[in-house]
Amino acid sequence: MPKTAESNACSACAKSKRKCGRQMPTCVRCADRGIRCVYPYSTREAPSSLRLLLPEPESGSIPTADDGQLGEGAVTSFSIGTDHIPAESLSLEMSFPLMYNESSTSSALMQMPIGHISDADWFLAPETWRMTHVLDNMATVPIGIPKMKDYILLLQSWFRRWVTHGSNPFVHSHLYKANFPACVQVAYATLASYIHRTPENTDIILRIVADRSAKLLQEHGAVPTRNGTESWADEGPTEIDLFTQLSRLHALMVYQIIGLFDGDIRSRHVAEGQMSVQDTWANILFQAASKSLTNTRDAGTQLIGSLPRPTTNLQQRWYLWILSESIRRTWLIASSMFSIYSALQQRWSVCPGSIMYSNRKGMWCAESSTDWDKLCSKGGAASLQRFACSRLPYEADPDDIDEFGDAMLNMTVHEEILEEWKSRNR
Repeated sequence: MPKTAESNACSACAKSKRKCGRQMPTCVRCADRGIRCVYPYSTREAPSSLRLLLPEPESGSIPTADDGQLGEGAVTSFSIGTDHIPAESLSLEMSFPLMYNESSTSSALMQMPIGHISDADWFLAPETWRMTHVLDNMATVPIGIPKMKDYILLLQSWFRRWVTHGSNPFVHSHLYKANFPACVQVAYATLASYIHRTPENTDIILRIVADRSAKLLQEHGAVPTRNGTESWADEGPTEIDLFTQLSRLHALMVYQIIGLFDGDIRSRHVAEGQMSVQDTWANILFQAASKSLTNTRDAGTQLIGSLPRPTTNLQQRWYLWILSESIRRTWLIASSMFSIYSALQQRWSVCPGSIMYSNRKGMWCAESSTDWDKLCSKGGAASLQRFACSRLPYEADPDDIDEFGDAMLNMTVHEEILEEWKSRNR
């Protein structure tokens, strides 16, 4: 369940004179309406167990394209934040972005054989869509500014890989083979143009990014308000399928990774105004998937018109895994972008929560349903588990974890534990 803010009503509920649930980062009423949830400044301080602690900044910057770069030719830069703060002076007092509560449910799920659980595939079971949050008694993980910047650079390299190789650790190679929605095509082409920009056309490319992102929001029910932020109309978003929701989120994430970290002040301003939309779209997608894909009678219908037409039962299972795993990984990336940027800018960030995902090496890159099925039944690292960070280095070999899982580990587990784990298995 989402953390509840110890505060008065948010601005939207107060203005409407409606009861506010006071959840963080957005109350239920604002989330349902798809509008930005803003609390009075004095009450927006996160609980001490969920805050990023920093000394007062002297100088520096949020990571920009100049720091690691989505592509060559970045020429703009805008410095704010804290760049010269020693890593040891920074402590992220939460397990970010993933730290799962140990429970009998998760342990049992990790040991279950591949197959069906209550007439549903193992990766569609209700337990796999359960979101958890960090408890106060869990160990804290110090995360320095360099590590957060490295994570952003890694995400930028993944977006760049999508353009150069057609896939990346959160966009599966088969996801858009049969259906490449127009919104993703436009975002993909814009990303390619941005990666190959020159100093002479950078301003033009950034203007296209801002225009395309605004058009995307307009086409999917988000309209500009007087104060420049984005919100849905009063009637709220219409019902749409999971593939369409995932596609629009991928498109928006392209514009956000450029806008937030390019370094151009105008681009950053536009992207900041759309952060709440990305967060809302990610949560709507995950909640919709948790309802639709756990219904064994209707889960298969989510593949119609999206992924390639399955010819066997095994292939259908594989495609359902691709869709569900893409949703999980995309949610994790979208949430981490939001939290990392907030942490670098505000010196604290609310924990977005934790979900399950597959981390076994080879599963994401499997060329066929047969190869995927073999990896599912293979021993070693659990193919789907609560990301028990404190246990994984003692129960799996580093070579069993794929690139996505390794990135999550690096942002969650103490660096000394990871180094000892990897050196022990060399």
